[in-house]
Amino acid sequence: MHTILIVDDSPSALKMLNALLSKDQTYQIYQAGDAEEGIKIARDIRPDIIISDYYMPGKDGLEFCREIKNDTELSSIIFILLTSETDVAKKIEGLEGGVDDYIEKTISTKVLLGKVKAFLKIKTLQNELTKEKQKLQVANEQLRKNFKELVVVLLKILEIQIPGAGNRADIARAIAKYIAGKLELDEEVKKNIIFGAVLHEIGKIGLPEKLIKSDLNSLEPHKIELYYRFPIIGSIIVSTFTGYADAAYDVCHQCENFDGSGVPDGLMKNEITIGAKILRAIIFQEELFMMGLSSQEVIEQIRSAMNTKLDPVISTYLVNYLMENEKGFSVSKNKIPIEELKAGMVLEEDLYSASGIKILPKGVVLTERMVKIILERNIVDPIVGGVSVYKP
Repeated sequence: MHTILIVDDSPSALKMLNALLSKDQTYQIYQAGDAEEGIKIARDIRPDIIISDYYMPGKDGLEFCREIKNDTELSSIIFILLTSETDVAKKIEGLEGGVDDYIEKTISTKVLLGKVKAFLKIKTLQNELTKEKQKLQVANEQLRKNFKELVVVLLKILEIQIPGAGNRADIARAIAKYIAGKLELDEEVKKNIIFGAVLHEIGKIGLPEKLIKSDLNSLEPHKIELYYRFPIIGSIIVSTFTGYADAAYDVCHQCENFDGSGVPDGLMKNEITIGAKILRAIIFQEELFMMGLSSQEVIEQIRSAMNTKLDPVISTYLVNYLMENEKGFSVSKNKIPIEELKAGMVLEEDLYSASGIKILPKGVVLTERMVKIILERNIVDPIVGGVSVYKP
């Protein structure tokens, strides 16, 4: 059933319109004697159409219309003004103020009813479109949630194979967001760069476990070449996400050097996308911190790599980020495999087994006996993803 609100300060006009519209039993009619009362009723019943007199004491019909249209919850109501006004300029002013149509008071009954029916059809279509839009919003929200959960799952899988990858993904996200912000990049570009940063290591899933845990400096040339296939594998994975083609390209070229000495394509300077340059800087500092270097040593290495491995502008912003966050980098926290635990290490996070049992709280300095207990526990109730410890 459609609802219609009639607003007029004339009791006889209200009675006449009510009698006329009530003939159609699909209409539910409400009445108000002025704009103030009309606003209150409109907020209560949310009518499909408001038919209002133009000239009324207090707020006139046009002011009434503007108040309705400026209310986000009422703005979709069809608003019709009844008037004997013939001034074209005033009618244009009304249409610009939100009036959907004018109906002259001398108009025939058939035309009036015809216009009301026509507008109700429009209103029905609007309501259907609104419902579809709401359904799409719910669906899109679910897709966004599923998307985030999928990324988390990928990082969890990566964390199991490469302890510490999740923590590095968080740092990479922060650095990418900082540098992209400083460069004042377009939001879409920024979104792709940050996404690529979060999943920059994902391609290592496709590498042999022994190769991942090896010291690159001690590997033979053919094994180093095999290792640096991870960006290509990563780009293939990232490319499966709709809308992230640029992120996939950046991930593929995250090991390109500014001077053209990188892989896989030997790109240089402006041939390298801004996203790939940022990723190159991220993995450069990442590798240095994993070697145990201090923040100051890492900053010195970054400055030395300007114009060779790293873009000078990106390097400058990376140095600024590290200096602003020096406290967080002064101690390198990392997840290591259970087998690498040693007495003297400090737990950075509470230690839980796969069954959810808390074994030790964060902040504990490991003793030989504690390490032995953890190793024994791991046999019957595995500790997945390694142990997060502080490594001075």
